[in-house]
Amino acid sequence: MAIMGGEERRVTSGGDTMEHSSWKEISPTQYKVIETVFMTAFGGVSGAVLGGIVGTVIMAPMARRYPQALAALRRTQYARAYALEGSAVFAAWFGIESIMRGIRGKDDLTSRMVSASGGGLAYSFAMKGLTGQPAHALFTSAYYAALSGTTATIKSRNAQDAFYIETKAMLSKLDLEEYEKNFKKGHLTDPTLPFLTDSVLQEVNIPPGPRLLILDHIQRFEYKLLYSYMDQIYEFESNHGMLF
Repeated sequence: MAIMGGEERRVTSGGDTMEHSSWKEISPTQYKVIETVFMTAFGGVSGAVLGGIVGTVIMAPMARRYPQALAALRRTQYARAYALEGSAVFAAWFGIESIMRGIRGKDDLTSRMVSASGGGLAYSFAMKGLTGQPAHALFTSAYYAALSGTTATIKSRNAQDAFYIETKAMLSKLDLEEYEKNFKKGHLTDPTLPFLTDSVLQEVNIPPGPRLLILDHIQRFEYKLLYSYMDQIYEFESNHGMLF
């Protein structure tokens, strides 16, 4: 059996060929459209399920306990209302995120904030309708974008800090914490410590005195740094199932 010219052909015992089936590759544009449709549908279903759970398990019992603060709706009404809002939010959020990823070619902070902003607009429309208050829509959109941006920034900083554990400990021990930003600016992570030289530290604007202290510390603890880095790699691979 062979695939030729976009068609799958089967070779018979007599040497003849006969067409079995045809196929065509999906273009990048078609793939992005399919991905966007799938992510929008997935977001809508996920949001509906999550919203239904919140309305049933959380909001309905709270309404019975605090009748003056919350509307006296039945459990099914709360479930339906929150399922609708959740579906609208996550469908818009996931769909716009897929579109932004296709346009920008990456999943960055801007894409996440734009996607969250779309989710906020969808939430406002689900609550107030298409003829709702513009101020509410703008506020909700801005709130979702700010919340998403803040969360993404905190996660990014925490992820970056994981690469400077030994660096922070060294600078703290030498009372040189003020130069942590210099290490980060030059991307001098923990694995680079055993290979640092005076010229490298000078390139990230660290003065001569601190450079001498840092290089002396690294020279005395070089093997400890290497073993520590190897332990970090082993722990990371173990936690993510990457060991063979």
